Amino acid sequence: MKATVSPPTHWCQVGDTFVFLDLTRDRYFALEPSAGERFSRIVHGEPGEGDREWLAARCLHNLAAPIEQSCQRFIAPTRSLLENPDLGKASVEQTARAILSLAIARRSVRRTALAKILSDFPRCKPQPLIIQKAKALQVAAAFQRARHYISALDECLARGIAMRRVLAGKGCEARLIIGVTLPFAAHCWVQLGSTVLTDPLDVVAPYKPILVV
Repeated sequence: MKATVSPPTHWCQVGDTFVFLDLTRDRYFALEPSAGERFSRIVHGEPGEGDREWLAARCLHNLAAPIEQSCQRFIAPTRSLLENPDLGKASVEQTARAILSLAIARRSVRRTALAKILSDFPRCKPQPLIIQKAKALQVAAAFQRARHYISALDECLARGIAMRRVLAGKGCEARLIIGVTLPFAAHCWVQLGSTVLTDPLDVVAPYKPILVV
C-alpha cells in the first residue's frame, strides 16, 4: 500500500502574530505571543535543543516554505479586472458554464478536504500571455454575470476554486490565493500575474497571503 504524504502546514506573519493553515485538519490557528517569539527564532535562525520536539508538539514539524521563498512566489496585486471598463458582458453560454463550475466547486468544498481539492487542480499547458489575458477577461466577465444567478458566488473559496479550474482548462496560469488578516479573517481570490480576477482591489488588499496554488 502506498504511504499517504500529509500536506505541509502553511504559515505567514501578520504583524507580530504567526498564523497557520493546517490543510490536514482544514483549520487555521495562531501562536500566542510567547510561543511566537520562540517560533520566530527557530525559523529565522537554527533550531536549538528541544526545538524540534517543541514544533512537533504543536503540529509544526511539517512546515511549508514561506511564500517569499516558495516556487509560487506571490505577486502583489496592482489592478482588478472587475474595475476594468472593458470587462464587457459575458454570453449566456459562458455564464452557464461559470454557474455549472461554481455548483461543482461548491459541492467539492462541502464534501472534500481542501488539501485534496488543491492537489487535484488540472495541470495547465500555458497559452501565450496575450491569449491568457483575453481568456481571463472572458472568464471574469462570465463569473461576474453569474453573480445574479447563484449564491455560491458569495463563497470566496468555491468561487476561487471554480475560476482556477476553468482558467487552467483554457491555458491560463492563474493562481488561487488564500490570505489572512487580523482580527482573524480569511479570504480567497484568483490572480493572473498582478491582476485580480475575482474581487475589487480594495477587497484583497488587507490580506496577507498564506497559500498560493
